[in-house]
Amino acid sequence: MFFRDIVGQDDIKSRLIRGAAARRVAHAQMFHGISGVGCLPMALAYAQYINCENPLPDDSCGQCPSCRKYAGLVHPDLHFVFPIINKKSSGDDGSVCDDFLPQFRNEVLKNPYLSLQDWQEALQEDKKPIIYTREGDEIIRKLNLKAFEAQYKIMIIWCAEQMHEACANKVLKVIEEPQGQTLFILISDNIENILPTIRSRVQQIFFPPIDVEHLRRELKSKGLYNEASEFYIKNAKGSLNQLYKNINNDDTNAYYLRLFIDMMRGCWNLNETTFGSQWRPILEQLTSLGRTSQTAFLQNAQRELRENFVYNLSVDNLVYMNADELDFAQRFARFVNERNIEQFMNEFALAEAHIEQNANAKYVFLDLMLKINELLKLNMNP
Repeated sequence: MFFRDIVGQDDIKSRLIRGAAARRVAHAQMFHGISGVGCLPMALAYAQYINCENPLPDDSCGQCPSCRKYAGLVHPDLHFVFPIINKKSSGDDGSVCDDFLPQFRNEVLKNPYLSLQDWQEALQEDKKPIIYTREGDEIIRKLNLKAFEAQYKIMIIWCAEQMHEACANKVLKVIEEPQGQTLFILISDNIENILPTIRSRVQQIFFPPIDVEHLRRELKSKGLYNEASEFYIKNAKGSLNQLYKNINNDDTNAYYLRLFIDMMRGCWNLNETTFGSQWRPILEQLTSLGRTSQTAFLQNAQRELRENFVYNLSVDNLVYMNADELDFAQRFARFVNERNIEQFMNEFALAEAHIEQNANAKYVFLDLMLKINELLKLNMNP
């Protein structure tokens, strides 16, 4: 990975290059920001640059043996830790990241802006992946080995917030007692879920959302810019990964919008006679989705609620909706107001958390719809 391939984040690139050129490399660093802003590709470019045998003033050479191995993510001194699913029986010690390493490399090479949701879909698992306790022992074992070829042994811990607490404590011990010429790069899009003791012992680098001009330039360079692009860019909120998802998942987002509309209408019309005829089909649709899709629907629904609330405030320049969403908002937005928006968002966020914790989806969505009915009826604008 090269610095030049990373979209935006020019200030961070310059800072890392200057530090590496001067050999001022903090042994433990944390790259954090929302998903899709470039933390993982920056970590890869930084690692490649540090171990490049003939570095250029602003990037790796790309020609030396080290760079060629980094191009395939197969350098022997580059180690990865990432969330996985334990597929071994309870009698075994359990799975470790190396069991999934070829698949992880392939996914990162295809999309360096990979999100945890993307990785979960690649694993084809409904259960949310985590970094298990045993991985802490693997980290210690690998770092006790001598460097094979490079000056630095580099350990990239992707989605560090998914570490089990016992694993995190082992990582903390290694960070507190660093080995020579070892670099830890922790990557997180939810830094608050990482142990405070780890956060206090690493050099934190915040990655801001990618600015609109860089996203626009990226689409133009790929020949993907058209009249709908500004809507996609606006809704990406500075995430390159989200931008491409917006473009590629147009049909899926349209389906989620129709399901959201059906849910709101069904909740408004709820009574004893309509429960079976209107609610059952909606519940069946929601429960038939996989957990990843259920989570994506709930996240999209929270965005729809935010947008309708802003639309209801008549702040047009802050409205991020397409034509179909605007058409529905003209009739629905008045039901989302300052008296109920916070409760709406809390209920949907709670449902999302329960789905991620493998709760029974039917009960989660039934409870959510009952709450929606109360909020729509009791807090409606006069």
